[in-house]
Amino acid sequence: MGEQMKLAKQAPLFSASLTLAACTALFGLVISCASGGEDPDDDNDGGTGGTSAGSNNPTAGSNNPTAGSNNPTAGSGSGGAAGGNGSSGSASGGMAGGANAGPSVCDDATFALAAGEEYIDNFEDMIRFAGWYSFSDTTPPNMPLPMRIEGGALDTGWAAHVGATGIKASTAMGYGAGFGFGLVDPALGACVDLSAFDGISFWAKGTAGASNVLKFQIVAPATQPSDSMPVGDCTPGTACAFKHPAKEITLTEEWSQFQIKWSELAPATAFTGLVLGFNMITDGPDYSVDIDEVTFFIGTAPTTPVMPPEAI
Repeated sequence: MGEQMKLAKQAPLFSASLTLAACTALFGLVISCASGGEDPDDDNDGGTGGTSAGSNNPTAGSNNPTAGSNNPTAGSGSGGAAGGNGSSGSASGGMAGGANAGPSVCDDATFALAAGEEYIDNFEDMIRFAGWYSFSDTTPPNMPLPMRIEGGALDTGWAAHVGATGIKASTAMGYGAGFGFGLVDPALGACVDLSAFDGISFWAKGTAGASNVLKFQIVAPATQPSDSMPVGDCTPGTACAFKHPAKEITLTEEWSQFQIKWSELAPATAFTGLVLGFNMITDGPDYSVDIDEVTFFIGTAPTTPVMPPEAI
């Protein structure tokens, strides 16, 4: 973990705004683009896309380094996880409708996280994996990046903030807006096996006058189209496209902890433990969110500030 943290401090920020066409062309970005026709609030529709952003920005709006994509769990469980995906991939084909029942993007390209590797981000120092990104279908166009701000949950020093205005809703042929976190690591594999964990926990709060109802989504191989980034197993334009396993959450103006278990996600059949990333999406018209203390958990989520493994 120490070497990864050192690399993270040196990694450059990718801060250019992307069109949908451009983001589909950038294979290396940990993002997933959606067409304007996708409805983020209709039966778990809603694609993802946007620009990546790190959490280590000492002043809002300035360029900030992202964590590097190297993960200290290199190779751990990758053989077994990839083998297990063969059966889950074929099962998801029948469950999700249109998912590839044959070879999967996860085959021989999966790495597993184990107990002790649950930390994601506390915005105090370093993040893991490829970092945060945002996406928005807005008028006028705007794609604010998640940025580090002072004043975190649980009296910590820092959190992250992201928002957008003028969001084009699904009822207006838009795809909404939101933000997420990529888990794909090109050096280790296309998919992450999270079956060692029971769920994900984070603290978040909204803003008065903004939309505080968001949909938390796992970007699963079975529901991610094969023409999006990251690449999934779902045939584009079929029933499985963007029907990500999801749960709706409602923010307040005060910090609240959200503990989302994998068993609470729907459709449950689309989640096999293999993940490409996660995001939160809203139909707007405006949203403004602070998020902090992000971690996977086993059993009961921690109610105290989360720490990187090397700091424990």
